[in-house]
Amino acid sequence: MATMAGVATAAQSPFGLTHLFASQPAYTLWAVEAVALQESFQDGSVVDFFRYQPLLGSATRGNLPFFEAVEGTLVVVGVQNNLAVSIRPEILGVATGPLIPPGQRYWFSFTAPPAGSYLLSQAQYRDFSGPLGLAGVFVSRPASGLQELWVGGPSFDREYILHYQDSDERWNSAAAAGRMPNQAVYEPNFFTLNGLSYPATSTHPDCLIACLLGERVLLRLSNSGRMRQSIHFHGYHVEIAAKNNIPNTTLPAKDTVEVPASGSTDVILTVNQVGTYPVHPHSLTAVTANGLYPYGQLTLIQAT
Repeated sequence: MATMAGVATAAQSPFGLTHLFASQPAYTLWAVEAVALQESFQDGSVVDFFRYQPLLGSATRGNLPFFEAVEGTLVVVGVQNNLAVSIRPEILGVATGPLIPPGQRYWFSFTAPPAGSYLLSQAQYRDFSGPLGLAGVFVSRPASGLQELWVGGPSFDREYILHYQDSDERWNSAAAAGRMPNQAVYEPNFFTLNGLSYPATSTHPDCLIACLLGERVLLRLSNSGRMRQSIHFHGYHVEIAAKNNIPNTTLPAKDTVEVPASGSTDVILTVNQVGTYPVHPHSLTAVTANGLYPYGQLTLIQAT
């Protein structure tokens, strides 16, 4: 698969793994580093964030890391912690890595779970990780090798990863100063999609939903913020294929779908008309930048 993360053999020694995995003929290897950085927004604000950034074997979707592997195969994850605090990387509901002190590089391994959409997070301060920025997406591919959500599941012609985050600038500033955020007050004022804010989302190839008439487009919607998102589609209804990797058997096609905090919703968009149509959360604040409209988590479908 062209977009698959790097497959390492026992002859290679990325992150010093050879002696641990020498008995394995091959494994999918990812590597990321956790860094502190600042991001600028359209209102002129510069906000502190903490991000996983890709190293060996890792791709991106927008500004966030993206990983994939085939269900049932061995996955090895290396994490370099360049933050001032210890972190514990995790794939939510799948595997939790070791506690990694500042300046250290550790690894962990797991078997890729059943095909579906999963979140990369951080367990040491789980309640803060999403709003502060430490997030990414992991897709487990079906063993069939086909473009289907799971073996025998919905098929698709192309897919997009759309990951939503909301952030309260005060939490980010406190963390950057080495203080615990005030959990009693959370009023998000910055909103990103794949780590980007509109209008960048409307032109970036990982956020703009470019498609052709007649295609079935898989949209993997996920959310590491604290807000529940209700994603609204102009011009189309979408089929809800799965929520938190549980197949949907009851909900009809909708023009608005829920994406729970720390969860995912996979939908199929059948492109039955051409044109350009907005896609955005139904919360008005989520399409702003510190109160200015229109920014935030707004993107477009561009069907030809």
